[in-house]
Amino acid sequence: MRKVAFAILFFLLALPFVAGEIKIEEYKIDGMMKVSIDDSGNAHVTETWKFTPNLYLQMKQAYPTTYMLKREFENKRADVEYKDMKIEWDDSNNQIKATYTVLGAAVNKGSHWEYKPEEGDLTLSSTNGNVVVLTAVQPIFGGEGRLVETITVELPKDSKNVRFEDGVIKYELSEKSSGGKTVYLILAAVSLVGLVAVNLPLRR
Repeated sequence: MRKVAFAILFFLLALPFVAGEIKIEEYKIDGMMKVSIDDSGNAHVTETWKFTPNLYLQMKQAYPTTYMLKREFENKRADVEYKDMKIEWDDSNNQIKATYTVLGAAVNKGSHWEYKPEEGDLTLSSTNGNVVVLTAVQPIFGGEGRLVETITVELPKDSKNVRFEDGVIKYELSEKSSGGKTVYLILAAVSLVGLVAVNLPLRR
């Protein structure tokens, strides 16, 4: 999945409102993204973006309603199908929280599955079983500030051979439908035997 982080998108959209009005030490966003991938490859996502107080106020001025944020985000990602998207302002903590599901975020490549968390440079922080933790640090406002994002990806429980290569999480799943395939083959074999038996001349 090639996803543009909420915070980066918001800043690009709100740049005309905030440029030149915020001190350099306040150019900072801390992002937390939690992704749970189900067996079908859908991603259930929760994102939280914490801003400095002045920057948070600028964001609310640029986007008075969360509907505006939702519309802008969905319009920018017309190639991705979202479901149940909800965005909330959290004034007490100067942050934005978003929850949504991305359909078909992980792709079955045959021998393995692939999930691309987002564009940009990602660093592998840790891998523990089916959980992968990534970190992204990106400059904002011409290098005068930074965005720090921690991405925790929980893969299906029976994932194996989990690895992070070239910005993509790759993993393998046991073929849960193999039993169905076996039954299908057995039924096909039985049908074939039946056809052969019907067409063989009966021995007297």
